Amino acid sequence: MLHYHRAIGAPLWATSEGNHKRHELALLFFKERAMGIDITAYSKVKKLDCNYDDDGEPVSKATGEPVDFGFLANVNTDFPGRNGSLEAGAAYDFEKRVVGMDCGYGAYNGWRNQLAALAGWPAVEYKRYSTVELRHDAAAWAASEGPFWELITFTDCDGIIGAEVAAKLHKDFKQFAEKAAQHDDEWFRENYASMSAAFELAADEGAVRFH
Repeated sequence: MLHYHRAIGAPLWATSEGNHKRHELALLFFKERAMGIDITAYSKVKKLDCNYDDDGEPVSKATGEPVDFGFLANVNTDFPGRNGSLEAGAAYDFEKRVVGMDCGYGAYNGWRNQLAALAGWPAVEYKRYSTVELRHDAAAWAASEGPFWELITFTDCDGIIGAEVAAKLHKDFKQFAEKAAQHDDEWFRENYASMSAAFELAADEGAVRFH
């Protein structure tokens, strides 16, 4: 229930203005949830020995029937090398799985900017449309290496990180763990911990999938 109130008179939610405001908030909430990112980590991934149908779905070589699989490697070619040895479109099975993050795009990008600040990337000017803002992640975007660089400069919607890159990022999470534990934003701390666990798992011959 909304708890906005006017200084005098009826509660805001009981007015036409309040109804409009409530409608706007609901639209923003559902848009954020519908247009979000899931980050899932896997360990001990193994490529299936199978064929693929016209839709790219794995099928049995013997019968042509669909086969069970863990995930399809959604390699993002805009970020060469992030996938490591994972083959684009190939079906994989896995041993263990954990969720790193599950949130809206805006929330994830905000968290990633906080991550960049934590790692010491300076705030630099970044122009988005007609607005110029100071962002820590923009400093990483202009670089070619550094703490969390492979994550900060990666897609926020669709792609996969292989075990090799995951192992490097896991080292970054371990390096800044103590500093992250002292961060004043509880949501940031919680997701730092879950993402650290995700990359630790993926470093074990696994993968981290953004989907």
